[in-house]
Amino acid sequence: ALSFRWERAHRAIHKCTEPAEYQNMLSSWSFCAAIVLPVKLAACVIIVAAIAEWPARNVIGQAPAYRYVYSTAATLVAAAAAHCCTRFSLPVAVPTGALAYLALSLTGVVLAMLAVGQRAEAIAFLKPTTHRIEVATISIAIAAIAVLHSPWPAFAWLSLPATIALQRHAVRTDLHAVEDPAARPMNSDAWLLIAREVIAACSVGAVMRVDTADPAAVSYLARVQAGCDAIGMAGDSGLAVLLTECPAPNAEALAVRLRSVLHRQGIPAQVAVAAKPRDGQSLDDLLAVSEAELIARVAATREARSDSPEA
Repeated sequence: ALSFRWERAHRAIHKCTEPAEYQNMLSSWSFCAAIVLPVKLAACVIIVAAIAEWPARNVIGQAPAYRYVYSTAATLVAAAAAHCCTRFSLPVAVPTGALAYLALSLTGVVLAMLAVGQRAEAIAFLKPTTHRIEVATISIAIAAIAVLHSPWPAFAWLSLPATIALQRHAVRTDLHAVEDPAARPMNSDAWLLIAREVIAACSVGAVMRVDTADPAAVSYLARVQAGCDAIGMAGDSGLAVLLTECPAPNAEALAVRLRSVLHRQGIPAQVAVAAKPRDGQSLDDLLAVSEAELIARVAATREARSDSPEA
């Protein structure tokens, strides 16, 4: 439950950006279970973890269930192989089991890709950087096993916050990876999907709305974003900006800076921000508050122009 929202955010980003990277956060528990527990109990742990992860994996409702079942079966085979290594002494069993677990679990995924004709994706799995998260979670599991066999086994629970910290780091890294200033903004559906999960996962965060039809606004926004993690379309011409773990004062300062830049460039635009928890707890709350501020600013601008002598 503690990591559910972060995992949904993580999956949402990858469903929208489709990077060639193996994303599996369960090895912290499954590999540790394979080494420490009897093989049947370890299998139960893996199956229960997979069932609990399915809602996050199927965040956009289009994940093929049969592929998930196949990958879970591959994990069970890998865990059984890792458990067989426990017949050796612990200093040998753990690294040997880790290599066997990683090799067999990834082999299962590659074979599944080749079976459905995804040759390019299977080749991408040969790159070492593709498996960095899997290696990191196995490293957490190895550390937990070492603690369990130390004089302080009660501290093995620290693997939980370590895995959550890894999830958060992965989310931030992935968000910045899709933040290329030269790229076009995300479509509205993709941005809403990511923003909804990220705002729900963060204790603080903000959303900025920019109401303008000038395409140059995207370029200037990218120059001053300094903390914006994803830019998407909002409506026919507006922009929506996600500010991850950005408190309200910082979001307001960024909005002031953007208004100043757009005004100097002669770009007609209105900028509004809403922050969690100040203005609400969900993305819908923040969008409603920012929309209300935009409407108020547009009305104030029209009134000022009508009162102007030149009008």
